[in-house]
Amino acid sequence: MLRRIEPLNREFIRRYGLEVRRGPFAGMQMLYLPEQEPAPGNLIAKLVGSYEHQVYRWLQQEWIDGDWDVVVDVGCAEGFYAVGLALAMPWAQVHAFDTYAPARSQCEELARLNGVKGRVLVAEHCDPSTLEQLGRARVALLSDCEGYEKTLLDPALAPSLCSCSIVVELHDNVDPTISSTIHRRFRDTHDIEMIEYAPMAREALPELSWMSESEARLIVEERPQQMSWALLRPRQPPESR
Repeated sequence: MLRRIEPLNREFIRRYGLEVRRGPFAGMQMLYLPEQEPAPGNLIAKLVGSYEHQVYRWLQQEWIDGDWDVVVDVGCAEGFYAVGLALAMPWAQVHAFDTYAPARSQCEELARLNGVKGRVLVAEHCDPSTLEQLGRARVALLSDCEGYEKTLLDPALAPSLCSCSIVVELHDNVDPTISSTIHRRFRDTHDIEMIEYAPMAREALPELSWMSESEARLIVEERPQQMSWALLRPRQPPESR
């Protein structure tokens, strides 16, 4: 897929540049590092605002329009969410975690490029004790960590999770018990909304009009398998500072 999409990346950038064009992170400047996976695989989707667009409403209404002090992004990759949320929430401190060293380097560079390096702290590992060290801060937590969410999101080990606002990508393709486990752990403390992945219509993305049907499908159908997210709104969040 990366071999097929790389010429499209180059042509899109020639036509439109590297600024995110719509969505909650519109105006953010992206990096183009074709030699470093994974960013090139979904670069255009991020630039046009179709990447994981199902969760944008939640991010805007619950986080950006809210008053959360801290954002935690576990599985930050090249920093699309970590840096985007730092830009959209200029009052918040962002903690970005990824076990892949090139991704951490890209995240730091993306933060520098967008002028938020001082508010995006990048580290390798996050576990329940890491989350608990944040104490009583108002934490908005984004988890996309390929099945590790079953270990990470455990209120028995990190009781402060009971008051966090959480968006978690559920990797039941890795472990089919993940969704049921997350629901069981948080059903008494959070209102839980499930969102299923569905590609954005090509017609909503005029920047793709020059592509063939199969090329545009590479961009908008970004998932090889069905994915879902759980959006967890705490019933008793910490008081605003």
